[in-house]
Amino acid sequence: MFSALRSRIFCQTCGSIPRSLKLLEHQSLNINNRTYKLSAIYFQQQTPNDASSSSPSSSAKLSSLMGDNENKTPFIFSKTSTDPKYTTDQTDEEKREREAKAAWDVRMLKYTSYFLGVWLVSTIGYIILVWGAPQIDQDGNIVRDQYSDLPSWKQYIKRSFRGIIDYWQTIKDPTSDKLLPDPLPAPYQPKYTLVIEMSGVLLNPEWAYNTGWRYKKRPGLDYFLKEIGYPVYEVVIYTKETPWGAASVIQNMDGDHRIMYSLFRENTRFINGTHVKDLACLNRDLKKIIFLDWDENSYQLQPRNALHRFKKWDGNDDDRQLLHLASFLRMIAASGVEDVRDVLDHYNQETDPIETFLIRQQKLLEIEEVKRQRAATQNSPGKPSTGLFSGLIGSKRF
Repeated sequence: MFSALRSRIFCQTCGSIPRSLKLLEHQSLNINNRTYKLSAIYFQQQTPNDASSSSPSSSAKLSSLMGDNENKTPFIFSKTSTDPKYTTDQTDEEKREREAKAAWDVRMLKYTSYFLGVWLVSTIGYIILVWGAPQIDQDGNIVRDQYSDLPSWKQYIKRSFRGIIDYWQTIKDPTSDKLLPDPLPAPYQPKYTLVIEMSGVLLNPEWAYNTGWRYKKRPGLDYFLKEIGYPVYEVVIYTKETPWGAASVIQNMDGDHRIMYSLFRENTRFINGTHVKDLACLNRDLKKIIFLDWDENSYQLQPRNALHRFKKWDGNDDDRQLLHLASFLRMIAASGVEDVRDVLDHYNQETDPIETFLIRQQKLLEIEEVKRQRAATQNSPGKPSTGLFSGLIGSKRF
């Protein structure tokens, strides 16, 4: 330990390690309310003559360190004690402040617990008294139900519990199993039904500090509705937005009244945190329904009726997707297929269904142009081609 201590002590004049050391007793010193423990070590600087002297004289030199010698140079090590930094009065004041703050926190927690307890008891009591009460007919008589033979307190509890279950079920399920009215009589009813999500497909919701929420029209929206709207398709807007926010937007968007019906969030099924659109509740033949939505979870109940990998529009002005989509939908409507799901299955195998359709359309148009030119050079009327739609909807016969 002493050798380690020597390794940290150097002479202030020559920088060498002194040979003669003396460790004095520890002392305590109080400075600015802080206590320091001091250990004083003295060493005597050696002259060249001292260095050449024999070792027996070293004990005499070491003993001279204890006297008052001007050649002694102190080297002091200090260690801060673990005593508190502040005085006793300051410590007591901080302690009182901490205790007061802790008491305030406990008091606020107690008041909050009382408030929540009263609110919870009041809410439960209201539900039991209102939802648990028996129904009354027009004459003021109590309508008997399955709980009428039970004790009164049990009747109220069971009816209220049943009311909570029914209320939660109305949130999860659509408002009706028949969301659309019966089809129009022929020839006014279109053969196919096109179901479209509003947000991300036709419009893009945007928020600004000055204007709040606004909806931006997708490029080509007016052309799209004109090409595929009534009477080509029975267009139904089926959105997860609320009716009080989306109804007026749909009305302003459809100036030519091409959209026949609108369905909102209350008409969806709430499954695993997602608003799922159940096409089976539309009161239409599933063979004739095409669904467009960028959210794959929204059509998880009828995936064959949807066009997969449909990209969400994020508001860019150079988008041309609706123009291409209008050509694709008009092709299906003109083909007269009995089950549109077969056509959708064929295109859903591709990475980009719309891009695949455009490539095939271009190739078939080039083939038709070659046939027309050959017929013109031979001065014979060209026969109407029957392979255009069959080539676009796939090799399978529908």
